[in-house]
Amino acid sequence: MCDPVSAIVGSAIIGAGSSAIQGSASRKQARRAQAANEASAERARQSSEIAYNRANQRMPNIAALFANNEQFASKGLGGTFLTGAGGVSPTSLPLGGAATLLGS
Repeated sequence: MCDPVSAIVGSAIIGAGSSAIQGSASRKQARRAQAANEASAERARQSSEIAYNRANQRMPNIAALFANNEQFASKGLGGTFLTGAGGVSPTSLPLGGAATLLGS
């Protein structure tokens, strides 16, 4: 048999080793649980953002667009959004308004 002091010291060493192994395993398990919780929180954030964006979609002001189109149409065929009723002045064209190979 062993003397009582050796038995106590031996069981303390075994207990400490067992405790260290259990501590390491519990830390790994805690890290896995934290990663799973973070992933779940990110999915929930994305889901709520999608739901918010669906609920708060921006709609075009169709009445204002239609009114602007009617206003420009009333200026005649020469009225465009880019140049207005007067068109482009010949002096602002390249080569002073002269004919080019692409047309007049």
